[in-house]
Amino acid sequence: MDKPLTKRALRKAATHAAVVEAARRVFKARGYEGATIAEIARAADVSAGTVLNAAPTKIALLNAVMVGDFEALGADCETLAVSLTSTYRDKLAALLELHLHRHCAELDLIGALLGHTWLDGGAEFEAFYDNLDRAWAPIIALTRQEQAAGSLQDGVEADRLVDLLQDLYIGVVRRCAATGRKDMLEASARMRAGLDLLLDGALA
Repeated sequence: MDKPLTKRALRKAATHAAVVEAARRVFKARGYEGATIAEIARAADVSAGTVLNAAPTKIALLNAVMVGDFEALGADCETLAVSLTSTYRDKLAALLELHLHRHCAELDLIGALLGHTWLDGGAEFEAFYDNLDRAWAPIIALTRQEQAAGSLQDGVEADRLVDLLQDLYIGVVRRCAATGRKDMLEASARMRAGLDLLLDGALA
């Protein structure tokens, strides 16, 4: 049985939540580059040191902020997945399209996450993929179901296919972020072409 949290632990959790919520507001209003630790501290009514206790770097703070966004995206994808009755290929395309629309709407923050985590690696790279898996849970489940049904080629493992799908998806989003373009038609066409090419080799 878990022990009840102490008052100190409860205060720490409340402060962390306040810092993350303040960071969310500042990042959304100012963008990643425009946001500062000092401004986030003022928005949370704490010291800059308290902000850095909640997350040691600005990119770590953005990862913490995005947990809720990725979880919400995962929940929306789960709802969509349940409503779809088409083929695996078309279900996957619809789910990735939802991801793409959501991430292109906040391209500055997603671009910052991708750029910083790829350059720095380490804990924040792992935190980004933990977040991504929250949003991809319905896609992972769907792909594992396809493998269990025998719909994948012999030797194609569901989790490896998901890794390749993530690489494809991130590549499309990174291209959008690098060019600063939110052309959804172009991004969708690029993603669908890559998806078809990948699945042509993966599906039985």
